[in-house]
Amino acid sequence: MWPRGVAALFVGLVLWMSAAGASAGSPPADVAGGPPHITADAAVLIDYGTGRVLWAKAAWEARAPASTTKMMTALVALEHGNPGAVVTVSRAAAATPGSSAHLRPGDRFTLGELLEALLLRSGNDAAVAIAEHVAGSVPAFAALMNAKAKDLGLAETHFVNPHGLTEPFHFSSAYDLALIARAGLRVPAFAEIVRSAERQVQGYDAQQRLISRSLSNTNRLLFSYGWVDGVKTGTTSAAGNCLVASGTRGGMRLIAVVLHSDDRWGDAVRLLDWGFTHFSYVRPAVAGQMVREVRLAGTRRHALLPVVAAAPLAVPVSLEELPRLRVTVRLRAGLRAPVEKGEPVGSEAVLVGNTRLGTVTLVAGAAMPRAPWLLRLWDGIRRA
Repeated sequence: MWPRGVAALFVGLVLWMSAAGASAGSPPADVAGGPPHITADAAVLIDYGTGRVLWAKAAWEARAPASTTKMMTALVALEHGNPGAVVTVSRAAAATPGSSAHLRPGDRFTLGELLEALLLRSGNDAAVAIAEHVAGSVPAFAALMNAKAKDLGLAETHFVNPHGLTEPFHFSSAYDLALIARAGLRVPAFAEIVRSAERQVQGYDAQQRLISRSLSNTNRLLFSYGWVDGVKTGTTSAAGNCLVASGTRGGMRLIAVVLHSDDRWGDAVRLLDWGFTHFSYVRPAVAGQMVREVRLAGTRRHALLPVVAAAPLAVPVSLEELPRLRVTVRLRAGLRAPVEKGEPVGSEAVLVGNTRLGTVTLVAGAAMPRAPWLLRLWDGIRRA
């Protein structure tokens, strides 16, 4: 049996999606027949809110990640470093080959400014300067990156350096990179940098002269699509052209990853467009909204405990999946008074078939004290 209000939400969503499709005309051919053609050797599209995989192609295959590596570099630096700390660029950092922020030995920038050079200009020199500052050396920083990868549950990822230049045993997968981007976008400082098309940074060189640099983001989509809000490019001969792109439209945020692509900009936009067109959020739970009332052992006969959602729950569902959508509520075994307001009492889950799309904790909406034993005895006699 569906919780109160969910059946109405289901019918309303069907009508809304039908109306939206009618008003928009026939969907594009590639949407009607499935996802668009993607040139990338590996790709994935996930929902930012739930992490649900909406589309995948060789998404769990370990590959060279190129500079998409720098998402993890930034995430680890923000976790272990102080963005306001001053970093002095070493000779080794300044000499790092590949894409460059044009740092020189003795230059001094804050860690926050180097993160902007890392994520916008994709500076390999900035990556090494950050690693040396945070952990003392590149190998020590790579150990922190791998520890974070383990914390995030990444199954096909191992890092050797902070910049993504090709090395043996330095690899990730499209799916793992999507999860790294998702974790990064939850960090305000990370999200602010990757959605910026341009930034200005200032520092000092070894002679204490002011350095002022304008940084333009290598992610071209930020200049062409107002709804794109990240994340990171990557290019090496081994990895090919790579892109991790996030976009937000109509309250839905999606993350697309394309690796070794012949058309990374087009691939990413087509994937994001397909996701926004093909999926809509079902919102069966609103924070504080009552899901049901339950009778508890140990209370007065007519006392009912309001059970409410602890947080909002929104899951992406396609029109084809709606007939198989179901919501389940499970309450804690042996639930009885006394119960404190806000105490976890169960969970609510949204499923399509047997696939769980999302879960929210259910809590007591009010305190429910245990009734005095005489009143409980009297209620028992009356029921008898």
